[in-house]
Amino acid sequence: MDDKKIVEAALFTAGNPLNIKEISETTGIPQKKVKDRLKQLKQEYTDRDTSIEIKEVNKKYVMQVKPKYSEKVMNLAPIEISTPVLRTLSVIAFQQPVSQSEVVDIRGNKAYNHIKELNEMGFVEAKPYGRTKLLKTTTGFAEYFGIEATSPEEVREALSEKFDPVTLEDFLE
Repeated sequence: MDDKKIVEAALFTAGNPLNIKEISETTGIPQKKVKDRLKQLKQEYTDRDTSIEIKEVNKKYVMQVKPKYSEKVMNLAPIEISTPVLRTLSVIAFQQPVSQSEVVDIRGNKAYNHIKELNEMGFVEAKPYGRTKLLKTTTGFAEYFGIEATSPEEVREALSEKFDPVTLEDFLE
């Protein structure tokens, strides 16, 4: 079997970012070969100029639809996060760092449960901040949404580039 095709199949099947070690352990292909095959695959997808790309995000690799095409096909993807929780996550991502009390003021009392769920999913970090908590997104959030950013400012900028502000405002209502 072709190592490169096996690595490609692993990325496609996983549907979430994988590091070199995970790919190696799953496929039985040595890590150095996995790294080389990933480099080749990234270049091939770039050269072919398809709607699919292989991105490295925080030392993990993911096969995903390029942002400029994702908006057109997003409704075909299975929904893994409920709309109310996603709306709460949007508020946190765009306002971060933001206090839990501010999010609750914007989203209502159900936001407490949303924040707990997002924290359990690894998308939001909550640190004590006086009598409330200070919320911000995590690297898990960035990986899941294919954002090459770590600081709150970079995340906001990346999201602003990905989403039309008018659409976002409508979404948050």
